[in-house]
Amino acid sequence: MSTNVTQSAVIQAPIEKVWELLRPLDFKFLPTVEKVEPEGKGFPATVGTVFSIRYKDSTVQKIKLMGLSDISHTLTYDVIESQPAVKYSSALHTIQLKRVSMGNNTFMTWTTDFSKDAGQDVLQDSKYKKLEAFKSLHAFVMGSKSIAFYRQLSEPTRFPSNTSSNSDGKKDMLKGDSPDSRVSLD
Repeated sequence: MSTNVTQSAVIQAPIEKVWELLRPLDFKFLPTVEKVEPEGKGFPATVGTVFSIRYKDSTVQKIKLMGLSDISHTLTYDVIESQPAVKYSSALHTIQLKRVSMGNNTFMTWTTDFSKDAGQDVLQDSKYKKLEAFKSLHAFVMGSKSIAFYRQLSEPTRFPSNTSSNSDGKKDMLKGDSPDSRVSLD
């Protein structure tokens, strides 16, 4: 079983704007994050800085910035503590941005390498949380800051969401949709 989860998206914003939001590692674009506090060195984020993240569900995690490159627009962090405890020993996250040459967009990949004890449920949860984070980031850079919109984004997505019932009561994909187009950042 693979313990690596990678998701990607095109964010409709220049790479500089997206990097400006990601680099501080404060996750201000995520509606599920209540507060982020750096320990010791503070902002701006530097390699070795530990951040305490409080989520709206009262989960508290500590992450350590392991790598940061303004040249390659890459950051890597390790989850070093979680209350309540998680179901795996370790998770190393890497986010990388690339400039899309046509249009002024950003290609973003987010990879998490989990320890071998991470179960399928953990991997699936990671996959869907990344997809939700892409939607939240896209909405944030596009200026959609209404409370109702962010509440909607913080609700978990049910996949496949692009289905409808036909006259037989069976679920069908909506016309024009494919399984690969379930998450749209348009």
